[in-house]
Amino acid sequence: MFLAAMARPRYNSAGECTFDGKIGVWPYVEWVAAQKESKNRKRGTMELKPSTSVGKEKSREYLIKYVLPAIKEKWPEEDRWNTIFIQQDNAKTHVDVDDPYVLREARRGGWDIRMIFQPPNSPDTNGLDLGWFNSIQAMFQRKMPKDLPDIVKKVEESLEEYPHQRLNRIFLSHQACMREIIKHKGSIHYALPHLKKQSLEATGDLAIRLDIDLEYVEAARVFLATP
Repeated sequence: MFLAAMARPRYNSAGECTFDGKIGVWPYVEWVAAQKESKNRKRGTMELKPSTSVGKEKSREYLIKYVLPAIKEKWPEEDRWNTIFIQQDNAKTHVDVDDPYVLREARRGGWDIRMIFQPPNSPDTNGLDLGWFNSIQAMFQRKMPKDLPDIVKKVEESLEEYPHQRLNRIFLSHQACMREIIKHKGSIHYALPHLKKQSLEATGDLAIRLDIDLEYVEAARVFLATP
């Protein structure tokens, strides 16, 4: 189990990427001493194991230890004083939006970082479900990693190698889904819009900076989910 966080990439007036939007991905693992000796290792050797339980306490720990510092380190300086929304999916393991420990750390240094949940039963409003998670699944279908360290390595490499152009397409798809939800008065029953993003990108016509009402909302949003 991993915790992943991504934001929308940013581009300058020349179309050059100034922020790739990749905040980070962190495995829910821990180092433990081997209880028994085997032909591969001695008793007491430290091994990487999956966390035995992932609840709100673990989510709080990862937010404070990893996610919030990564956002503050990587966030574009021009938006340093604007509000940032961390959108969690609706997994029961996530913290409450008013968790006092998370909010205290989120505000440290004068930042305005707030926690929100995506609408219930609305998978199209989770940007990670619209793109990167599919890439991980496809990667594992091509070649399944042999052990836990290899799984962690492959997932981290997948994020590092994920093109910012593809991540930008995810946010454009998310904007389109949000428009459809608004058109249908909050209903999630609509045809998934097809924007022909790859064709537009090939001709240089794909928008990377949109002057629409949802632009600021998207730019200030960090998707947080557990693949």
